[in-house]
Amino acid sequence: MDDATKLQALEQVARKLSINIEVTRFEESEIQTQSGHCKLRGQDLILLDRNLTPKETIEIFLTTFLKFDLENVYLPAWLREEMDARQSSDTNQ
Repeated sequence: MDDATKLQALEQVARKLSINIEVTRFEESEIQTQSGHCKLRGQDLILLDRNLTPKETIEIFLTTFLKFDLENVYLPAWLREEMDARQSSDTNQ
């Protein structure tokens, strides 16, 4: 599966979890900012630097999703396997 297809699936999951996504150029920001998950006024938000590679963007989504209960959320098989592997890895550390 190519990265563009994975990103579409990840964006759909984020919407199901009520996570807003904002893509911007951080280099134009007056404050130091980095990509990742945050809460803004009680809303979950993923901030993404427009200059990230697709693989870096995918990693941010995956890291963010580890913070959420995905048990009752439909995930494509590849994503469910990836999340299960990451959760097992975190548990074993």
